[in-house]
Amino acid sequence: MQKKKKEKTICSYCGVGCGILVDVDAKGTISVEGDPDYPVNKGMLCSKGKNLNYVAQDTTDRILYPEMRWSRNHPLQKVSWDTAFERAAAVFKSIIAKHGPDSVGFYVSGQCLTEEYYLTNKLTKGFIGTNNIDTNSRLCMSSAVVGYKKTVGEDSVPISYADIELADCFLIAGANPAWCHPILYRRLEAHKDQNPNVKVIVVDPRKTQTAAAADLHLQILPGTDVILFNAIARLLIEKRKIDKAFIKKHTVNYEAVKEMAFSLTIRQAADKCGIEFSDLKKAAQYIGNANKFISMWTMGLNQSVIGVSKNVSLLNLSLLTGQIGKPGCGPFSLTGQPNAMGGREVGGMASLLAAHKDLGNPEHRAQVADFWGVDHIKKEPGYTATEMFDALESGKLKAIWIICTNPVVSMPNARKVEKALKNAAFVIVQDISHNSETTKFADLLLPAAGWLEKEGTMTNSERRISYLPKVIDPPGAALADSEILWRFAQAMGYEGFDYKNTSEVYDEHCLLTKSTNIDISGLSYDRLKNEGSFQWPVPHSTHKGTPRLFEDFSFYTNDRKAHFNLPQSLYNTSEETNAEYPLILNTGRVRDQWHTRTKTGKVKRLLTHIPQPYLEMNAVDAHLLKLKEGDIAVIKSRRGQVQVKIKVNFDIRDGVVFLPMHWGKVFNNDFGRANNITNDAVDPISKEPDFKYCAVQVEKFQKPKQKIIVIGAGAASYRFIQSYREKNINDELHIFSKEKDPFYNRVLLPEYVSDELSWESLEKLKKGEVDKLGVYLHAGLGITNIDSEKKLVTDSDGKQHSYDLLIMATGSRAFVPSDVQMQQPGRFTMRERGDADQLRHYLKQTDLPAEKQHVVIVGGGLLGLELAAALKKININISIVQRAPRLMERQLDRVASNLLAEDVAERGINVYFDNEVSTVFEEKETKHSLLVNLKTGRTIQCNAIVYAIGTRPNIELAKQSNIKTRRGVLVNSYLQSSDPSIFALGEIAEFNNALFGITSAAEQQADIAANYILGDYGSIYNGSVLMNILKFENLDLCSIGMVNTPKDDNSYEEIILMDVSKRFYKKCIVQDDTLKGVILMGDKNEFAEFKRLIEEEIELSEKRDELLRGVSNSEPLKGKLVCSCGQVGEGNILDAVTGGCSDFTSLCSQTGAGLGCGSCKPEVKELLDKQLTTA
Repeated sequence: MQKKKKEKTICSYCGVGCGILVDVDAKGTISVEGDPDYPVNKGMLCSKGKNLNYVAQDTTDRILYPEMRWSRNHPLQKVSWDTAFERAAAVFKSIIAKHGPDSVGFYVSGQCLTEEYYLTNKLTKGFIGTNNIDTNSRLCMSSAVVGYKKTVGEDSVPISYADIELADCFLIAGANPAWCHPILYRRLEAHKDQNPNVKVIVVDPRKTQTAAAADLHLQILPGTDVILFNAIARLLIEKRKIDKAFIKKHTVNYEAVKEMAFSLTIRQAADKCGIEFSDLKKAAQYIGNANKFISMWTMGLNQSVIGVSKNVSLLNLSLLTGQIGKPGCGPFSLTGQPNAMGGREVGGMASLLAAHKDLGNPEHRAQVADFWGVDHIKKEPGYTATEMFDALESGKLKAIWIICTNPVVSMPNARKVEKALKNAAFVIVQDISHNSETTKFADLLLPAAGWLEKEGTMTNSERRISYLPKVIDPPGAALADSEILWRFAQAMGYEGFDYKNTSEVYDEHCLLTKSTNIDISGLSYDRLKNEGSFQWPVPHSTHKGTPRLFEDFSFYTNDRKAHFNLPQSLYNTSEETNAEYPLILNTGRVRDQWHTRTKTGKVKRLLTHIPQPYLEMNAVDAHLLKLKEGDIAVIKSRRGQVQVKIKVNFDIRDGVVFLPMHWGKVFNNDFGRANNITNDAVDPISKEPDFKYCAVQVEKFQKPKQKIIVIGAGAASYRFIQSYREKNINDELHIFSKEKDPFYNRVLLPEYVSDELSWESLEKLKKGEVDKLGVYLHAGLGITNIDSEKKLVTDSDGKQHSYDLLIMATGSRAFVPSDVQMQQPGRFTMRERGDADQLRHYLKQTDLPAEKQHVVIVGGGLLGLELAAALKKININISIVQRAPRLMERQLDRVASNLLAEDVAERGINVYFDNEVSTVFEEKETKHSLLVNLKTGRTIQCNAIVYAIGTRPNIELAKQSNIKTRRGVLVNSYLQSSDPSIFALGEIAEFNNALFGITSAAEQQADIAANYILGDYGSIYNGSVLMNILKFENLDLCSIGMVNTPKDDNSYEEIILMDVSKRFYKKCIVQDDTLKGVILMGDKNEFAEFKRLIEEEIELSEKRDELLRGVSNSEPLKGKLVCSCGQVGEGNILDAVTGGCSDFTSLCSQTGAGLGCGSCKPEVKELLDKQLTTA
């Protein structure tokens, strides 16, 4: 059979626009790889792009059908597409008729395909009759758009990525491409490696990974960019490093810019920027001496109330040096979204017109109106992004249609956005994922097709247009966004939307660009499919595209000259710091996450690098505020607050703090949402918000002193007090233990019974340790009643105790059939020390030598087998009665159970399968002798019988206190019960319909509850992975997670390695490229690594081909994760360096770090350099 050809498409993340090859196998499994022939990435992909297959494959979060509510008091319910379009059209018609067309608006996204953008723009401006369409590109690129228009006449990026390999000097300002545009940075990195004389200057208040690798890092004070660029301009002029001929012939307004540049001395500028005078001079020297100079920038310049001023002052440097319109030269804005440029091409902003035409130009408006067949297009710009939500809040805007964006997380002053959406008369959300917090505000929710599920085009940062084919069908009833839009337009009764396919939309868009500066009338779908990508303009059908603009130095301004522009503001006009809010907050991105995480948050592999939001702070500031690494801090602005852990270093300058922008609500809590505190002030021209500068205060989280009572003294209780006391020594902790001997290892009771271990060996807390921990231990006292209203508990002596918080960790009791008379001699369970002591004492009372004693154990699970092995080890005869046909039937599959049965038999332990105890009688003639009758008719003479057939959670106390229970006490992701001041841990905690009766789960729950109480709201419980380790001498046997695949489910795969004669058996169960379960028998060396992979649900990727094959030599992850592709930790890297590896390339090869996407290379290099320096 001929192998199916791989489909070529484009990455859906940042504006770099990497080429991807997509393969879908016969089972429907998607795989991706970098396209080696695509000119942008040449086969490379970043960590996010490498894992796009998992995003596309996982449809668990997808919106599958239209959902609608008839009023805000009604829940969303499934409806047909016809009903959805009818309702949308009826509401829009009604609102427009009553309040006019400006009472509705569309808020769209730089992730929309160009065709979708075009349709929304046409629908809104042409037919509804309002310019109220804006995009989340307003939040990242509008300042750059204005800067380009002011300088070269249009929003036109003049250079190509290929210019990177030609330049010898780069000025990177307000950008961290090593993390945020990794493939471009890989190209720059490789270029510099091959040409060491290439200079890289980075301007950033933080020492980012990009800054760490730079030749010169200008760590300026936030908001001083204009001063810096003007100072560099002055130095270039003074040192005669400007292109006078170019300036005279091809520019205007030079003298005015020169005058402004000379308004401050260089020393004054350096002082105001907070940098060294010599470094400022060096930066100008690098630029002035460069033969080919490229400036790169992104949000650090754009997201500012003086964003346009920052942009034009930087663009002035390219004009001063004449470094534009030539190979290896030019200003280059880095774009954050895959089609932000395509959206601007079609006029997808409130202030733009299609095809780069000018909204303020009546001739242009008439041309577009005539093309669309409408009477006119309004001249007044519509509401921009922040204005749109202001208008919703005030009531001026009644209805909003949100497409492919999540403003509840991404907009500044997010709580105001939530308030605005609640105030809206009607909200339509068109998206792919329920993970978008904005969907919760929808009155009408429309399921859209995602990446690979529709066709269209996108334009990347270098003006490169690429075709994206439909590769797979969308799930459920989801439709392509284009179809949703044209069907809505048809429902509104508008003509001109009778498209048959997306190609017709694209052709119409291309025709509108004819004879403009972005003319792509010569670029059809056929050319894109057959010839590949093109850079606009492409004015005729044989044109090869335009890699570089302005090579004739004829610009798009009216006078065809490039314009020097005076920054409107030399100084920052953001909100001021003061004594109450003394620090400057900067927000931004981290390496493996993107936007609001609705896509990257689905990929567990990408969550391992930085799993939670944090606040980065200079060590001096932290010291002054008495904060240390890992402390919980509250960060407040004039608008709101967040509460996250502190990360302390010297990489960020003093007076500045940094908070990642990706996180929204977690468990309905917005503790980590950066935009709770950001400022919604905007640049007066670009209307781009001031995300990069707001005044904040930071203080250590101070919880009130509380009295915490813990009921129970088992594994959960022990871990809770240990974890709690590590971070808090002030709260009053009381432990009530029904047992007189608290805090011991129950798992080792079999070894205690056999005298293999002393009682001291089982004790977790030795004498004096309770006092050291500062806890009040009430041994031998249980709790008999909880009064949750008065917050009082009553102990078994009848004394009442008050509490602020209550931790229930009451454990479980042995299950014994109701007909068993446990009060009779010789009947035992094995849950507590008392049980063990009674059995020990009873066996000694028989006065029989061990080899003459016989114990029957009911139950062939872990406890029964381990007790059997321990007693057999001291020569006691053992019989196991097992109701099931095999041992450990819930923890092992049939093969492993059978192999285990062989081992048990060889130990001389008798097992009676498919059997139950019918009756137990005492032999009257013989003391300490029992007759155990089995249901099969067999009788076993023995001395004692131990019931080890399971447990039941002790939830009676919770029930009588009206705390919600089912099989256990119902808890949420913070282990809180239905009463928020009462927590449940361990065997009694029921989470998502499951009980987790193992020690590791109890410990995990205890840590999370302790962390939450201490202010770490990012500590979330998602359930535990069940695992079992059988303690048998000379036999390794364990299982983790799933042990059998579900019947008739082809999504699961089994990987098996077996040697029956050696009792060597290994089995892995895989689903959707994640490890779901393992059985390891005969060798459990992989236990720790497999356990981590299952618990964290990390996608296997290339590890899939190594499972049980002995191929991988990689060590388990050690320390903080550095490389998410190879799952390499800081500890792995330091071990390799300590072991003698001192070469960077060798280090990557040896550890596997940096061999995937390469995004982690700066961190790996930094670790190497630090270790070599300290060695």
